[in-house]
Amino acid sequence: MKIVFFGDSITESNRNVLDPNDLGVGYVKIAAGKLRLLYPDASLEMLNRGVGGDRTAELLERIQTDVVEEHPDVVVLQVGVNDVWHRFLFGKEVTPEQFAENYGKLVEIIKGTGAKLLLLQPFVLNMEDKSRLRPYLKKINGVITDVAAREKLTLIPLDEIFMGLTQDIKPEQFSVDGVHPTHRGCRYIADLVIKELKKYL
Repeated sequence: MKIVFFGDSITESNRNVLDPNDLGVGYVKIAAGKLRLLYPDASLEMLNRGVGGDRTAELLERIQTDVVEEHPDVVVLQVGVNDVWHRFLFGKEVTPEQFAENYGKLVEIIKGTGAKLLLLQPFVLNMEDKSRLRPYLKKINGVITDVAAREKLTLIPLDEIFMGLTQDIKPEQFSVDGVHPTHRGCRYIADLVIKELKKYL
């Protein structure tokens, strides 16, 4: 079984982009390691195709090479926070309508490969200046929820989960800046992903 993890820096997590087999140091590497321990006799190929800073538009530009041509059995799609954050970082606005069009195309193309598709909700924790992202993030997460329901896809609601967790635990435990997860945050994401991937193994 081939699993492609497709997304932005949350997926990339310092992988060596010159090495197509490098899994980085984040949730992808943790999930891959645990899956191999859980299924030692399974033929598992896991690819990290995350690129830091990417929005839905950039994923569309590279989906043919990074996903379609890999002929995956399962794709884990994690994207969206940069579609919001770049408004503040670079003044690049992505409207909810543009996001919906881009995200819908990503899902359509991936489903067209015949691969199973697992969606990860982008998240923001209330740290530093990240609370200003929340109104915009709420809109794009609404789009993702609608797409998941319409296409009957599994969605892991990371934003809702982390917001719940940080009611009692300091958000610094799960993220270094409100966007990028700590090792503990990565372990938590990995466990949630593994729970869903088990259904295909």
